Amino acid sequence: MRIAVFSDLHGSSETPIEQALQQYDYVIFLGDGLLKIRHFEYEYPEKFLCVRGNCDGYDDTMPCRRILDFDGVRVMLTHGHEERVKYGLMSLLGVAKAEKVHIVLFGHTHRPEVTEIDGILFVNPGSAATTYGMGATFAELQISRGKYSAGIVKID
Repeated sequence: MRIAVFSDLHGSSETPIEQALQQYDYVIFLGDGLLKIRHFEYEYPEKFLCVRGNCDGYDDTMPCRRILDFDGVRVMLTHGHEERVKYGLMSLLGVAKAEKVHIVLFGHTHRPEVTEIDGILFVNPGSAATTYGMGATFAELQISRGKYSAGIVKID
């Protein structure tokens, strides 16, 4: 299974997400820019999954954190602002251990990153916006039979 992971769109073009919905089994959005793309939740209810970020307002119908199971792999989705990821991953690591997840998908910092800590894979897709100096990126997550890997993809 192939999963595209986006975060921090902040009003930029939704085209990469729309394209990913045609190419991937699932598309995950980790917040900040949700208002512009929330229509995907209704157009693709079986494959578009999202959480709310700190710039998405306080819509109680959209959670800030979700735990999902993909083929026996527990995956946590969070924007990361509540776990204060701009100050490091230790708080997020504590939550991940408490939730017994294999993978944590988070955003908020606008810095793409794939790292493993204490056997948990942490993936930040960076920003889907082109306005943050590093260029737009997303993450590709592959899960099959309980095994998983992730990488960062530049958006042209």
